Parts: sequence; C-alpha cells; structure tokens
Amino acid sequence: MKILLSEIPQGHSTIDRREPASVLDIEGWVHPKADVHVVLDADRRGQQVMMRGQAGLEVEYSCARCLKEFEAELVAPLVILADRRGSDDPRDEEALEQEGSVLYHEGVEIDLGPPIRDALILEVPQVALCRPDCRGLCPSCGQDRNEGDCNCAQGGIDPRWEQLRQLNQDKT
Repeated sequence: MKILLSEIPQGHSTIDRREPASVLDIEGWVHPKADVHVVLDADRRGQQVMMRGQAGLEVEYSCARCLKEFEAELVAPLVILADRRGSDDPRDEEALEQEGSVLYHEGVEIDLGPPIRDALILEVPQVALCRPDCRGLCPSCGQDRNEGDCNCAQGGIDPRWEQLRQLNQDKT
C-alpha cells in the first residue's frame, strides 16, 4: 500500500484508501473477506509526514470452542512517522527503522504496507470466539451445545480418575 508523497499536501489532510488485502500478504494470519480500509490524519511538514488513524479489515475466523465460521472486523490503531532517508545519521536511521519508530522514504512514495500489516497482525485474537458465551462442543458426542443440550451423561467421572477413586474407596 504505497502513497505518493505528492498526493499529501503540506499541513493537515486526510488519507482514506481501500486496497485489496492481498497487498499486505496477511493471509497466513487471517482469512480476509474484504478490502483493507485505511483512514489516516496526515500532517506533512516538508519531507516529514506524521500519520495517525486506523486500519480495518473484515476477516473470517473459526470459533475455538464450537468450530463454526464467523466474520468479524479486525481494527488496528496506526501511528506512523515517515521521514526522508538521509535526514539523520545512517546508523540512527537503521536503528529507528528496525524499532518501527520511523518509516523512511526516498522522497517519492511512502510504503505503508509493512506497518499496517504488523499492526493488524498484533490485533488478531489468540482465541477467536463466535460470541463470548459460546458453550462449545460436547467432548463425548460432539453436539454443538449452542444449538441444544445432548443426551450424554452429565457429571460422569473421567475414566482416567477411576484408579484414584478406587484407591480412595479401599481406604474407607
């Protein structure tokens, strides 16, 4: 997702772009269902551009409890400082770029792809749930407990604990 520097006027402006999710190479992390929508408030002072805003993406997850597919919006806050390469000491530029503090450009275009990709990946939930109160699947028969209760014996003892129960009975 590249923006020409000439498209950003001096002073405050708004950048509102939609691009295919494939430009971010994010398919290994999530399953995008729509384009990436980026809205940034840009403040350009010479060759330096400060951008604040967010990136949003409709994605499809598989619920960690009931395994159903569901869609959700992935939203990531963005703060990007872009400056022209050569404005700082080369050693400082390398360190700042590796930290993600400054995004350097050559004076023609700014590549927003890597910081947007990183921000979206950081927002991917570790455990995706279709809803907070998802009851999941029955471990015995596989019935989706969100659709109704199953006829499996409730409260049955796990066979792995049977030896311990027998040991406890022998003592009494």
